[in-house]
Amino acid sequence: MYFWGQKIKTFHSMLQPCLQFIQFMQRQFVILFQVCGIVGRAELLCTLFTWLSVLSYNQVIHAKNLLHTCVAMFGCAACVTIAMLCKETGITAIGICAMYDIVIANKIYPIDVINFFLCKNSDKRFSNLVKYRATILRLAALLLVAIMLLSLRLGIMGFSTPKFLPVDNPASFMDNIFLRILNYNYIYCLNTWLLICPVWLCFDWSMGCVPLITGYDHRIFTIVIFWLMFGAIVAYTFIPRKDKTSRYITMGLTILIIPFLPASNIFFKVGFVLAERILYIPSAGYCLLFVIGLQKFSAQFSLPKASLLAYAMLIMLLFARSWVRSNQWRNEKLLFQSALNVCPLNAKVHYNIAKNAADAGNIVLAKLEYQEALRLNPKYVQAMNNLGNLLKDIGLLPEAVNLFKEAITLQKDFATVWMNLGIVQSALKQYEESEASYFTALQYQPIYPACYYNLGVLYLERKQYDKALKAWVKAAKQKPTHKQVWTNMILLLDDLNMTEKALKTANEALKFIPNHASIYFNIANILGKKGRFEEAEIQFKLAMSKNPTDPMIYANLGVLYHRWNKLNAAEEMYKKALQLKTDLHSARDNLQRLYSLKASIK
Repeated sequence: MYFWGQKIKTFHSMLQPCLQFIQFMQRQFVILFQVCGIVGRAELLCTLFTWLSVLSYNQVIHAKNLLHTCVAMFGCAACVTIAMLCKETGITAIGICAMYDIVIANKIYPIDVINFFLCKNSDKRFSNLVKYRATILRLAALLLVAIMLLSLRLGIMGFSTPKFLPVDNPASFMDNIFLRILNYNYIYCLNTWLLICPVWLCFDWSMGCVPLITGYDHRIFTIVIFWLMFGAIVAYTFIPRKDKTSRYITMGLTILIIPFLPASNIFFKVGFVLAERILYIPSAGYCLLFVIGLQKFSAQFSLPKASLLAYAMLIMLLFARSWVRSNQWRNEKLLFQSALNVCPLNAKVHYNIAKNAADAGNIVLAKLEYQEALRLNPKYVQAMNNLGNLLKDIGLLPEAVNLFKEAITLQKDFATVWMNLGIVQSALKQYEESEASYFTALQYQPIYPACYYNLGVLYLERKQYDKALKAWVKAAKQKPTHKQVWTNMILLLDDLNMTEKALKTANEALKFIPNHASIYFNIANILGKKGRFEEAEIQFKLAMSKNPTDPMIYANLGVLYHRWNKLNAAEEMYKKALQLKTDLHSARDNLQRLYSLKASIK
C-alpha cells in the first residue's frame, strides 16, 4: 500500500511485467492482510510460498541452460509442495504459474487460445505448437507436479472428502440444486464485497450468519449486478486488442479466481460459509485490477490530482480499519463482541461469548448467552454440554441432567456429555446410573483419563476402594501427568494403612510430575506418621520449594516439629502459616497448644 502511495503519479510505470507486482506483494502481503482476521500461520505461510513458487517459476522461464532450468523447477515444485502442506489452496500456485507463463511470458491472449482451437489449418496449428515447444514442456512439468501433489493429498485423506455438518455450510445441504447454486453465488458476492469494503469481518460465518435464499429475495439482484460487472471484466480480456492492459487484467483475474476455486464449493463441499483467510492470495489479484482501473480512470478523465487525493483517502480509511480490526483481536472478549455486531444470528458467536463470560466468572451472562445459542440452534450439543456444566456448578442438578440427556439424544457418541451426566448423577446419589454413564463414555472414548478419574471418585464414595484404585491406575497410565489422580491414590492407600505402597506410588508419581508440591507434602505426612521425622522434614522443605505460598505445608511442618519436640521451630512454622492464611484454625489451635505446653514446661 505504501509503495502504491509513493508511485501513484506514475501508473504506467507500475504496469510492468506481472513479476514486479508479485515481488511487491511478497514484501507487502502482511500489511494488506491486516484487514482480515488472521487466525493462524498456515494461510500466511501458504501465501508466502505461493509467491516464492511463482518467483522460482520465473527463473525456469528465463533459465539459460538445462541445469539452471532443473534447479529452478525443483525449487518451484518444493515451494508449491510446502504451500500445499501449509494449506490445501497452495496447490493453486501451479495454475498461477501456468497462466503467468502463457499470458505474461509468452504474451498469449485469451483470444489467441480461442483462435487456435477454431483454426482448421492443421499445418498452422502444428507450427504454433512447435513455436511454443519450450512452454508446452514447462506446462507439462507443472501438470506432472500437480498430479503428484493431488495424489499425495488424496492419499493422506484416504481418497475421501471430509465430512461436514449442515451448520458448517448450510447451502451445500440444500436439496434444490438451483437454490444451492443461487446461494453459492451470493457467497461469491459477499467475498467480493469483503475485498472491496472489509467492514463485515467475523471470526466465524457458520450457523445462520448468512441466511439462505429459499425463494424470492432482494439479494438475487445483488447476484445479477455482480455477474454483470464481473462478466464485463472477463469479456474485456477476450476483445481482440492486444495490449499490456489486457494481459495484466487477465493475470489479475487469474490470481483472483484460481486460488479461490477450492473454496467455491464447485469441486467439493467446504466446511465454512465465508472465511476471510481464503482471500489472502486472491486479494493480490484484486489489488492488481484495482491499480489498472485507477490508472484507466485517471487517464480517461485527466484527473491525476483528484485520483491521488481519492487514493490517499482510501489508504487512510483502510489503515484505520486495519487498526480497529487489530485491536479487536487483542483478546477474546473484544473479538467475540465484534462478531456479535456482524452476525447476531450466529449461535457459535453466542456460544463463545458465553464460554468467555463463564471463564471470567460472569455466570449470569454465560447462562443467558448459552440459552440464546440454543434458541438459535436447538441442536447445538456443545452449548447444551457447557450450559449443563454451568447449571451443575451453581447447584441446579436436575436441570443439568435434563440438558445432558437431551444432548445425548442428539449425539449419542458424545463421550464428554456421558461423563458429565455421570458426575451429576453421582452428586444426586444415583450411583448405579452414574456408573453406567461413565462406562458408556468409555465405550465411545476408551482413552479418557478424566472419566476414569471420576469413576474412581464414584467408587470412593461407595467405599469400593479396590475399584477406585483400579480406575485411578488406568487414568494414570493414560495420562501420567494427571496430578489429582496420583494424589488421590496416595491418600487412599495411606487411609487404608498401606503406607509402603503409598510411598511407592508417590515416588512413581514424582517421575512424571516432579514439581508437584502435593506429592512431597503427602510423602512428608506419611513419613511423619511413621516417626521418620528427618526424612519427613526433607520432604516438607521440598514441598515448600515447589509451592512456597501454601499455608498447609507450613502448618503440617509445624505439627512435625511439635511432635519432634522442636518447639521454637514449630512456633515459627505456625506463625508463617497464619501469615499466609489468617483464618487457618488448625494452625491457630496448634499454636495455642504450643504456648500452653511451653508455659507448663516453665
